[in-house]
Amino acid sequence: MKLLNVILLGLLATSLPVPAVAAEAWVEVAVTATGDRTLVDQNSIQRTETDLRYWEYRDMRQSNSRRTEGNQPVYGMMIYRSVTCDSGESRMQRLVLFNQNRQVIRRVNYEESGGRLQPKASGAEAAIRYACGYSPS
Repeated sequence: MKLLNVILLGLLATSLPVPAVAAEAWVEVAVTATGDRTLVDQNSIQRTETDLRYWEYRDMRQSNSRRTEGNQPVYGMMIYRSVTCDSGESRMQRLVLFNQNRQVIRRVNYEESGGRLQPKASGAEAAIRYACGYSPS
C-alpha cells in the first residue's frame, strides 16, 4: 500500500495521467531470483481496436548497476506500455524512474517514438501475458 501511494504521488508530480487505481488493482506478475518484482495495474488496462495499453511497475530490490540516471541508481520504474497481443510486440509509451527513496528522478514521454520489441523471459513478458489475458469480472 505504501509503495502504491508513493507511485501515485510520483505520477501526480509528473503531470502524467494517473491510472484510476485501488490498492488491489496492482497485481504481481513476476518475481526474479533476486526478489525484483513486476506488477501490472489491472484498472489501467485499456483495449483498442489495434492494441492494449497498461501501466507496469518494476520494483528493484537492489539497484541495477546498468540502470542509472545521472549519478543516481534506479530502484524502480513505472512504464506505460502499448502491446499488440497477437504478436507480443510492445512499445514503451512513458517511463518514470525512481531512486531508492521512490522519488522521481526522470520522466520520459516516448509516445509513438519508442521502438517496438518482443520481450523474452522477463518481467515485461509476464506483464504482457497477464495484461493480454486479463478480462475484468
